[in-house]
Amino acid sequence: MVRPPHRYRRVRLPRFYCYLLLSERGEIYCGFTSNLRRRLREHNEPSNRGWTRGRRWHLLAVKRFLDRDSALLYERWVKRRRWMKTAWIRRSRVRLQELCRRHGIEHRLA
Repeated sequence: MVRPPHRYRRVRLPRFYCYLLLSERGEIYCGFTSNLRRRLREHNEPSNRGWTRGRRWHLLAVKRFLDRDSALLYERWVKRRRWMKTAWIRRSRVRLQELCRRHGIEHRLA
């Protein structure tokens, strides 16, 4: 018996991300997106007009969500509660130390 090809197709669930970026100056930025590569490229473009303009950004940490509202809610929590951002950075300490060493960045939590 031959199965229809649609059964073998992989269903791609929607993905949304909340992320932390580390700048060359040691600043940390939190945001959310549905396309990480595109968003990181936009942050690093010279034509960027937002708060992140004029700096080189590196991806520090990522959390994945299945729906937009959860990602947006988590981003808001991280931005409003400093302790959440600090806790997330501490959980990503190995990555933070590696980025600081590789790019010569000074950060107090590294």
